[in-house]
Amino acid sequence: MKDGIIIQARTGSTRLHNKILLPFYGKQRIIDILIGNIKQACIGRTIVLATTNRPQDDILAEVAREAGICCYRGDEDNVLDRFIRAAATFGLDRFIRVCSDNPFLRPDSFLTFFAEHDALSLIHYIAYGFADGRPTIKSHLGLFAELTTADALRRTAAATQEKLYIEHVTIYLYTHPEAFSIRLLPLPDELEGRLDLRFTLDTMEDFTLLQELYATFYEQTDRSVHALLRLVEAHPEYRAKMLENIARNEK
Repeated sequence: MKDGIIIQARTGSTRLHNKILLPFYGKQRIIDILIGNIKQACIGRTIVLATTNRPQDDILAEVAREAGICCYRGDEDNVLDRFIRAAATFGLDRFIRVCSDNPFLRPDSFLTFFAEHDALSLIHYIAYGFADGRPTIKSHLGLFAELTTADALRRTAAATQEKLYIEHVTIYLYTHPEAFSIRLLPLPDELEGRLDLRFTLDTMEDFTLLQELYATFYEQTDRSVHALLRLVEAHPEYRAKMLENIARNEK
């Protein structure tokens, strides 16, 4: 079984255009930070940047080339098809799906997902989840990704071409547990129930806040999740702003 990581990325975000290519920390952009951290945590695994075939995303193909990772270009709106074809192009049987707007993503958790799938090979979807059964992708946490399989996505495409499901690659899987085997791993205790945290990025308000937070986190802590939470607690203005941004961007 060949596994890898597929990063979903485009420049045409409606709320903040080019957000992953704006200078975020020094000369590094969010996409640079993301790829660098994944390469360090997942040595030897295939990493694919899956972007669109629109000319404006030529720059992302160049980002992939410069970073020494693979690139697949496909339909902008049918992201499900883009993932299926990216996996087929590079022979991936299972993979971690990564959203490119999460600068605090924890790629060290990817190995946990692969190990869990090794032990439970018939599982179609693995993610961290809250006690209420909500996978973290349905929150604003922005710290964790998801594992799925090429076969599961092909089955999804055969079952539906509804706009919601082809734009949001994995929703059909975890909303149809009668058809797919779902495994939600319990979150670390200090993250359980923390629906008040937002480390994902959609707007300029998010960008400004997370840019400031990242600099302190990177330069003054051991870069652990625990340190990140303590940093937010030490700055009540961060959490207040996160709550405002959650209200504006509720999923």
